[in-house]
Amino acid sequence: MKIEERLNQIDETVLEMGYRVKRMFELSLTVLESGDKEKALYIIENDEFINNYNEEINNLCINVLSLLQPVATDLRSVVSSIKIANDMERIGDYAKSIARFVIRNDRLDGDLLPVAKNLGELFVDLFDKTLTALKKSDIKAAYEIPSLDEKIDQTFKDMGVYVEELISNGNRLEHPFATISMMRNIERAGDHSKNICEHLIYRLKGQYIDFG
Repeated sequence: MKIEERLNQIDETVLEMGYRVKRMFELSLTVLESGDKEKALYIIENDEFINNYNEEINNLCINVLSLLQPVATDLRSVVSSIKIANDMERIGDYAKSIARFVIRNDRLDGDLLPVAKNLGELFVDLFDKTLTALKKSDIKAAYEIPSLDEKIDQTFKDMGVYVEELISNGNRLEHPFATISMMRNIERAGDHSKNICEHLIYRLKGQYIDFG
């Protein structure tokens, strides 16, 4: 197999992994509202498929490095694919953590559910745009992702203030600290999406960018 064909295979596998991670995260937000422990368990079990994608991508990349002697641009593509797959694997882990929260604590408290849904929808939109940038090799779109992540960060901070206000006003919340920890998974998933865009820019321009 020629190196171009192998690189295309890697790109396709990375995108397949990304869309599977997106569906997994969307389902985790659904069970957060429904409290469906059976679906939550399905998410946890599905994480193994994400791990397998990561391993497959790493093996494909090692094959290119060891057998096909890539030039500089091809080498950047291989290295970035390994890093992108690793970030996607971490996002899958965060979806799994949300599912574990549901198994341990049932559905999310009704007072916090609207905030959680908003935060989750912001992430899914950000990750969808990240995958589109990756698919189209759109460097301009990659540079726009950090501003979207700032909205996620601010929403997470606002949620923390909201929780404090509820508690100070005498509202009884179930598992407030576990809830904040679970919600932080969504905020961190946004950070990994930024990482993916950094890797895409490195692939396309050969420049190391740190979005912070």
